[in-house]
Amino acid sequence: MLVGLVSAKGSPGVTTAALALASSWPRTALLLEADPFGGDVRAGLGRGEWPSSAGLAEVVVDLRSTDIHEALNQRVHRPAPYAPPVLAGLGCVGQAPSVPWSRLGAELAQLAGADVVADCGRFATVDGVVPLLRVCDALVLVTNSSLRAVRAAARIAPQLQAELAIAPNDPRVVVLVVAAGCPYSLAEIAQGCRLPPLGELPDDRRAAGVWSDGDPTWRAFPRSALQQEARQLATKLASLGTRGRRSA
Repeated sequence: MLVGLVSAKGSPGVTTAALALASSWPRTALLLEADPFGGDVRAGLGRGEWPSSAGLAEVVVDLRSTDIHEALNQRVHRPAPYAPPVLAGLGCVGQAPSVPWSRLGAELAQLAGADVVADCGRFATVDGVVPLLRVCDALVLVTNSSLRAVRAAARIAPQLQAELAIAPNDPRVVVLVVAAGCPYSLAEIAQGCRLPPLGELPDDRRAAGVWSDGDPTWRAFPRSALQQEARQLATKLASLGTRGRRSA
């Protein structure tokens, strides 16, 4: 199963949400950092301490001569016991068009023994990642609840549905709200975007700092508000199962 997370303009938090979900997944899960504008996991969760050869760019080269399983075995890195295995993203803007997203997405969607949660960053139709989105089993639009963020999310929601060739309110494209109620509720945002609501993640800055900046964990971290909500949402997403895939 391949699940993609994207945001609209003014909607930060996709990487944190993706890591929290992948770490709480009810099955084995891999985090793919597919942000076309460059990844932050190496500098954030990894705090700059990351194997130089463990990343997406290296997998792209490997796939010229080996299969996806062998490539991932060589390039995936687990930065901490509490973190999911991570395939770190691209190093800079401009590399995304060189990635064979269609092939990579199709193979990851059918990966044996693990589901894949893909942090696809800010959505843009010209960034080169759209072929990956097209083979996702589910897409999650991440937004906060400000007017600026909600307006941007409402604009791209129909485009996400179009990429998966589905109708409004199909549960394969859902909205996730970070810090709902400031000022709009989850129900109001879902209605405005014409997307089913996946749920909410709280403004839990201490727990979020573990994923965004590599802050240390503490004994109660698994019971933090962020991680508890992430477990519930991960279970909901995982239950969607797989859908019939079309060629990208």
